[in-house]
Amino acid sequence: MRRLHSPGRPLRPARLPAARAASRAAAVLFAVVLLTAVAAVPASGQGLALDLVERATDLTLPVAMASPPDGSGWVFVVQQTGEIVIWDGSGVLAQPFLDLSGKVVCCGERGLLGLAFHPDYATNRELFVHFTRVEDGQLQTVVARYLAVDGDPDTADPASEEILLVVDQPASNHNGGQLAFGPDGHLYVATGDGGGGGDPGENAQDLGTLLGKILRLDVDDQDPGLAYAVPPDNPFVGQAGARDEIWAYGLRNPWRFSFDRQLGDLWIGDVGQNAWEEIDHQPAASSGGENYGWDCREGAHPYADPNGDGNADCPAGGFTDPVLEYAQGGGRCSVTGGFRYRGTAEPRLHGVYLYADFCTGEIFGTVPSCGGPLDSRKLYDAPFNLTAFGEDETGELYVTEYRGGSPAPATSKTHLLTLAPGSGGPDLAVTPDPLDLGEVEEGATVRAVLTLTNANSGPEAVTVRSRALTDARFELDPRAGSAPCGTFTPCLAPGASCTLGVTFRSPTTGPVVAGLELAGNFLPASVALEADVVPCPTTLHLTLSGHTVSDQELHRACDTITTGPDLTVAAGGDLALCAGTAVRLGDGTRVVGGGQLSVGFGC
Repeated sequence: MRRLHSPGRPLRPARLPAARAASRAAAVLFAVVLLTAVAAVPASGQGLALDLVERATDLTLPVAMASPPDGSGWVFVVQQTGEIVIWDGSGVLAQPFLDLSGKVVCCGERGLLGLAFHPDYATNRELFVHFTRVEDGQLQTVVARYLAVDGDPDTADPASEEILLVVDQPASNHNGGQLAFGPDGHLYVATGDGGGGGDPGENAQDLGTLLGKILRLDVDDQDPGLAYAVPPDNPFVGQAGARDEIWAYGLRNPWRFSFDRQLGDLWIGDVGQNAWEEIDHQPAASSGGENYGWDCREGAHPYADPNGDGNADCPAGGFTDPVLEYAQGGGRCSVTGGFRYRGTAEPRLHGVYLYADFCTGEIFGTVPSCGGPLDSRKLYDAPFNLTAFGEDETGELYVTEYRGGSPAPATSKTHLLTLAPGSGGPDLAVTPDPLDLGEVEEGATVRAVLTLTNANSGPEAVTVRSRALTDARFELDPRAGSAPCGTFTPCLAPGASCTLGVTFRSPTTGPVVAGLELAGNFLPASVALEADVVPCPTTLHLTLSGHTVSDQELHRACDTITTGPDLTVAAGGDLALCAGTAVRLGDGTRVVGGGQLSVGFGC
């Protein structure tokens, strides 16, 4: 496990999951920022650095973002006070998309906290929200469905509300808030442990309550007595004393989770108590049921429960430890989970999981490393508290900015994440780049070798994504060359190299350019493979110099023609056989007086 060292005394949790540094503020200011990559903010090590490009402005308390799968390109920003507003690419629309401020209880860690659009939103117009309210004096978490107005894409109907789920909250903090649809089409819901330091209700380990969990709901069907259906393959369906809705448990306050849009993996940022912040990971192939440890463990460490029971009931094992943790202290206090970058604007970020610390504004990036699950590096020091990442329809990433103030002015912004120009040299050198095979005759097979070299100062875990080739005529072989990689996931020491074979088959004519993706320990690389496929020569002249040719073959893709035993070519004459054929010259075939037997290719 990779740990980010944080010297100094750990900070105690307060207020919003990511708002400890601003706990004195009666109201808070947020902004959304698009992430880019720039050299102005150095990374702690070789490779990438990020930049933030201002996008939406005039926001108040934004805590989440979501984009509908409808081709609009719009980014919807959730404001904690109860409004959802639209950034249409040029500005924030004046009229809120949905205003729930009359029923939402805000603020601190309460409010309108999450938004998800149905995968079929373009046709069914369904969206889902996660908010807190007070009903008969009881604080509650609510998950509800709303409908966008037909023919009016920038308006949702408040009267269309259908409440799906209500969970009573014993305290005002640790309300979770994230909603997202998984690759399976089901709605995943994050709930906190119910609040109060150290999980005094022992909720996170209790399968009989929905607190401290990630839930999985089928919102396209209904079970008797419910406004949703429980997927029958949920891990605790039918287990005595367990809630069927639970997908994973042992969470303190999961402040933002996301699905990798390419692989389907689930990434969870879970806010710690007094010592450790953690990132949890669930592979796409998981059948659920993971216990992430709270409150028996904080991060990967035993937790000293202050509630008197000493966690005597904790199981001896069976926990799923985080894939990454970092210590509180030095200003770091609360993790903000993010996304694995799958956009197209920044190819060098492809596959990097980005997350942040709310209090310091530091943005980190992480990918698989040699000998351990993840390698994490700081990419940016934002001059603000950071509450959320958001992903637009094309996979580009944004962040929200959090600034204290009382009252909170409507001057917050959003920012796009980009890469800094010239932000460090490559960690993974690939030669030759591009791999240019030159002219290749139609129907020919050509083999070449790529050399991968670790130009980083630390070990490099390389992942060759062969499925990312944009042309199926290229095939990869990790066993080829003078120093074969041996696998598609080699681990290279600093300065070490290995070779990767490339085979190209050329069935058609014309230029061919393919993209091959190679991800290093941190900095992915995209390598171009190029070839110019040309027609075979009209004729292939075999000068036989007047002697007998015995049983020789010239192979191409079409039918075989076998000459008769008495075929001869007279002095000075040519014989042209079918272009593109495999030709077998029978015994006794003779060319006399310096004649030529001409075989054409390209039929």
